[in-house]
Amino acid sequence: MHILVTGGAGYIGSALVRELLAHGHPVTVVDSMIFGDRALADVRHHPALQIRRMDTRGLQREHLTGVQAVVDLAGRSSDLATELDPAWTDAVNHRAQVRLARLARSCGVARHVLISSCAVYGLARGAEVTELSPLQPLTRYAHSCALTEATILPLAGPGFSPTVLRLGLVHGRSARMRFDLMVNAMALSALRLRRITLDEGGQRCRNHVHIRDVVQAIVAALHAPLANVSRQVFNIGHHNLSALDVAEAIRHALGSHVEIALHGGTPDLHHHRFTARKAQDLLGYRPEVTLDTGVNEILDALDRGSIADTLETHTTRWIHEVLALGKEAKTAIERTATFAYRPAPVFGRSAVGPGGLRLQ
Repeated sequence: MHILVTGGAGYIGSALVRELLAHGHPVTVVDSMIFGDRALADVRHHPALQIRRMDTRGLQREHLTGVQAVVDLAGRSSDLATELDPAWTDAVNHRAQVRLARLARSCGVARHVLISSCAVYGLARGAEVTELSPLQPLTRYAHSCALTEATILPLAGPGFSPTVLRLGLVHGRSARMRFDLMVNAMALSALRLRRITLDEGGQRCRNHVHIRDVVQAIVAALHAPLANVSRQVFNIGHHNLSALDVAEAIRHALGSHVEIALHGGTPDLHHHRFTARKAQDLLGYRPEVTLDTGVNEILDALDRGSIADTLETHTTRWIHEVLALGKEAKTAIERTATFAYRPAPVFGRSAVGPGGLRLQ
């Protein structure tokens, strides 16, 4: 099955591409490379991989020749990043995604998997949230996800099967690392500052899921019978945890000398506990990676230097820099994705003994 992956050089996309190639699928990646192309460096010459450095808004019929499935991961994927340029957000997070789905349908592409977010549920207290729960999008990002879902799903018909996966908060190591995601950011802060700061007493709850389990869910959706996935929405998650639960898990991994500071601060607009039972029943989705495993692999990778805290790992700051530049400089950034950036020091796990971090 020839699969086109937009955003294939991104945080989730680069991990998905490797898994699809391992399954024997020919893959075409479409990515503007605004964060660079280093995430695909080790597979760049794979005989079953084609990489197109281009904006999804430029896709034409010839780009989908022979494609049998699309996984759409392109777009700005954080609340803060989408607020930087509302017009750009609408163009790449909604209009380009809808245009691609319509183009795929017209080209006879059978499967179309749209990656969305459980941010569409907003502030949903009480019972567990299911795919039938009312949507309460509270941010520009959540609104764009909800609107795109509502436009693409009705395109379903003979020969075209759109599917929506609503992801929880993703964490874990990736070739295109992101440290603006909650668990990853907390792990970095604990190593760098020996401190994790939480707003609202850390009580807001979200669902957390490891990147490998997300990739497993996408592959399952691509392999599932069309009758199980056409015009269907699936929650993809694992652990329902408060921010304080996550911070405590990180402190357990590093030691008691990591401080957890609780503040009032800006409220988190999202609070919900959701279930992924539908994905388990219809896709055979079985999340396996625990939060502790995800935290430890990030801490170990930072300690070894195999991943680094660089500017492009902080999505909002990176996009802010790109948007602030002129057209010529922006083009150069999209080609090279390099900035001079001096992160604060990471103390490393070598400072961790039986009693926790050794204060210096």
